[in-house]
Amino acid sequence: MNDPVAHPDIDPIDRLTILAAALPGAVVGQRRIAAPFEAVWQVVADLEHATPRYEPGVAHVRVIEQRGEFLRLLVRDSAGREDAMDARLRPGWCLMQSATVVIAFAARRLGSETLLAHLEHRRGQTPEPGQSGSHHRRAALAKIDQELHTIESLAAHYGP
Repeated sequence: MNDPVAHPDIDPIDRLTILAAALPGAVVGQRRIAAPFEAVWQVVADLEHATPRYEPGVAHVRVIEQRGEFLRLLVRDSAGREDAMDARLRPGWCLMQSATVVIAFAARRLGSETLLAHLEHRRGQTPEPGQSGSHHRRAALAKIDQELHTIESLAAHYGP
């Protein structure tokens, strides 16, 4: 899987910012989560069980192949369509992509809390100028904010 910004010396949140700059129309949200990094990352990394709990468009995720930090996923959406995705998952960085979407998470410790960023991008969708484009962006940001809120709630139960 092509991960052009995977240099280990780049902070994961900065890496996500670089990725967003390369994807026109990508939407990114961030949240300071009142839970330790390990608990937050346990939720993000639990692709099969946690993803359907915080992502309303996903009904089921199954890991069909794993080679170290590289995964192949089969994702079924809430309408019943299945899509194969390639993923790269390591502490603080998760990048998932298919022919139609790019999804990423990045996290960093902030003392006893965690800064979590989430990117969503639909491939082939050019940003719309004007009012409808800003409406789409606001709706996407609200969706991401709700997902980050749910991840924070889940992290409270995943913690040590």
